[in-house]
Amino acid sequence: MTAAIQRPNEQQRNTIADFVRDRAAALDRGETDIRTDLVRIGELGLLENGLGGECLDDMAAVIDDIAAESLTVGFSLWAQRMALEYVDRAPQPLRSRYRDDLASGRLVGVTAMAAALKHLAGLGELPLLAERTTDGFTVSGPIHWASNVFPDSLIVFPARTAEGGRIVAVVRADTPGVHINESPELLALGATSSTSLKFDAVRIPAADVLTDELADFCSSIRPTFLLLQTSFCVGIARAALAEAATRLHGLGEQFTGEHELLSTQYESLRERLYRYAADPTTATAADLIRLRLDGSLVAVAATRLEATLRGGAGYASASATNRRFREAAFLPIQSPSEGQLRWELSQYE
Repeated sequence: MTAAIQRPNEQQRNTIADFVRDRAAALDRGETDIRTDLVRIGELGLLENGLGGECLDDMAAVIDDIAAESLTVGFSLWAQRMALEYVDRAPQPLRSRYRDDLASGRLVGVTAMAAALKHLAGLGELPLLAERTTDGFTVSGPIHWASNVFPDSLIVFPARTAEGGRIVAVVRADTPGVHINESPELLALGATSSTSLKFDAVRIPAADVLTDELADFCSSIRPTFLLLQTSFCVGIARAALAEAATRLHGLGEQFTGEHELLSTQYESLRERLYRYAADPTTATAADLIRLRLDGSLVAVAATRLEATLRGGAGYASASATNRRFREAAFLPIQSPSEGQLRWELSQYE
């Protein structure tokens, strides 16, 4: 039986924030990767809060705090937490094999579910094809982008069957037939081990199928998916606005109005995030899409303003300002991308 989950206290949150802050520059330089951070987060018992999506405010706060120190870690923590979320909803035999190792951070989780959410929005077919066998499936095709992809990671992915079915399954990254492409050089977030993959007749036993009801499953996890993504947008925006606020003097005074406007937008974003996270059932699909879109827009604008106010010092690649500016550049293209979010939101208007 799983032990009762304890709400993160201030000391735990401060401990992990300090830990991430101390490693942020080395992560950005590519001298280490996020596995060390995930293990420490797991050791503190911070990954399990809000499992099942009933109340996500504690988990949102942890990701918020961590992303304020490093969006790289905040983003990888989100991916880890989503992989845990999926497995926690799996049939008991699958759940018992992987859940505790994911919750501890010892097993790194890859969420490759973006294609499923895009597919269910009517924006494309699932790229992975699953062919039935006597004891499960063989799966072939590409995963165009995923993060936390290490040789011993656990990948959660969607696939379509030739008969028109749609499944969600898990596979270890070192399984025969799983080909991990070399990670490209990124503007930032290189330590997240983000890359593409190809499956070549990968054997998936029936016991590793999480569900064959893709639409219902994605409907159940999407609030968590979007709320926790918004959490890392809020974290990096908060850090950028705080730094920008220290430079609203001299020539920086010309940006006071812009800072005030962004701060107002940020406060609205933060208030909605924690209100919805406390009870996700109070948010409509449109509310969550708008929240995630606003999170990306505010974070990008806040880091741009911070970089403008820092001037030449912020242009130096080793500065925290520069790192936040580069990290936030990923948010408009992260799935669901700004284009997808705008398109989905237009369907409700």
